[in-house]
Amino acid sequence: MALLGLHMPRETTSLRQQVTDTLRESILSGSLRPGQKLIERVLCEELLVSRTILREALQHLQAEGVIVSTPRRGLSVAKPSAEEANQMLRVRQALTPLVGEEFACNASNAQVARLRAHVDRTDDQNAMTAENRFYSILLEGCGNSVASAMLTLLNNRMIILQHLEPGVTNHNRDAFDELRAIVSAIEARDAELTSRVCSAHATSSTGIHRELAN
Repeated sequence: MALLGLHMPRETTSLRQQVTDTLRESILSGSLRPGQKLIERVLCEELLVSRTILREALQHLQAEGVIVSTPRRGLSVAKPSAEEANQMLRVRQALTPLVGEEFACNASNAQVARLRAHVDRTDDQNAMTAENRFYSILLEGCGNSVASAMLTLLNNRMIILQHLEPGVTNHNRDAFDELRAIVSAIEARDAELTSRVCSAHATSSTGIHRELAN
């Protein structure tokens, strides 16, 4: 009987990668909650995989920072402390203008159009869901693989932070206007302006996320 509601996709990727992706998605969606203890036996039964495969996947997710190991407790979903959250926010605040600037310079017209289509339908989403998807598109088209990899891992950990106080995620309606301002600067291919509006948005977003961290 399924206890955690985990479902493995049928894909051509390796079994270890499928397990890794399934667990990561369960963490980022909130199905596995921040701080929740991960029991190998239960996970193996849910996913129908061996402990060897499961442990490889868990090690990968531990390296990503979405799973942590603590003495006498074992593995659990990460639950960022206030200090860790503030450190993550400062790093994202520093990197976001760079990524926005490089997207304005490097993204294809199709990628820019995709970003515009996303922000034009953001009113049907909560602010942080919209922002998470916005960052995903931005990172795909920025052309900087190092910054993209760093921010992807960082944003995943910040999504976990959002699950600690889900009621906060709906009130920052100004975020939608900020995202649209970023897209307008990108459409003009104005890298300097894009960097500035990304910096302003990152500063505003940092204030909202600090409410979750403290």
